[in-house]
Amino acid sequence: MAVLKQKSVLDMIKEFRNNWHTLCNSERTTLCGADSMLLALQLSMAENNKQHSGEFTVSLSDVLLTWKYLLNEKLNLPVENMKVTDHYEDIKKSYDDFLKNSNMLDLIDVYQKCKALTSDCEINNTISSSQLRDFLSGKQNAVDDKTDVYEPTSPTNKHNQDNEKVLINCH
Repeated sequence: MAVLKQKSVLDMIKEFRNNWHTLCNSERTTLCGADSMLLALQLSMAENNKQHSGEFTVSLSDVLLTWKYLLNEKLNLPVENMKVTDHYEDIKKSYDDFLKNSNMLDLIDVYQKCKALTSDCEINNTISSSQLRDFLSGKQNAVDDKTDVYEPTSPTNKHNQDNEKVLINCH
């Protein structure tokens, strides 16, 4: 299942790259993965906190809470009963402005642009909003809403680890 989601996301990115001229203003647009999206959100939240309280800081728990809410909101998934941090709209505007000013798109924007490209776009059949949310939040296989089962993304075995140690020691 994890490989299927990753392949679907890669197919979506290929679709975007093949049709960039109809989907964005510049071929030099940078696509942000989950880690870059999370970093942009953290910076946006810290900037927002600086404007409201004078300190350029943000707690990790607030970032993760806002991350969860942002993913669901941007993907038009249910957000009822989800907590959201203070000044969320300001944070979201800062996040969107940061991406725009940096000529970047996050994977949700890419997904939405590909989905809007055509009604029978290949991406519509390969990945759903909830699958993209799960991919971005690191869920590999969701058993139910409360339990996550994670699969290693790059399995290693003792032989590979021993070879790496030898290579490191030789250099």
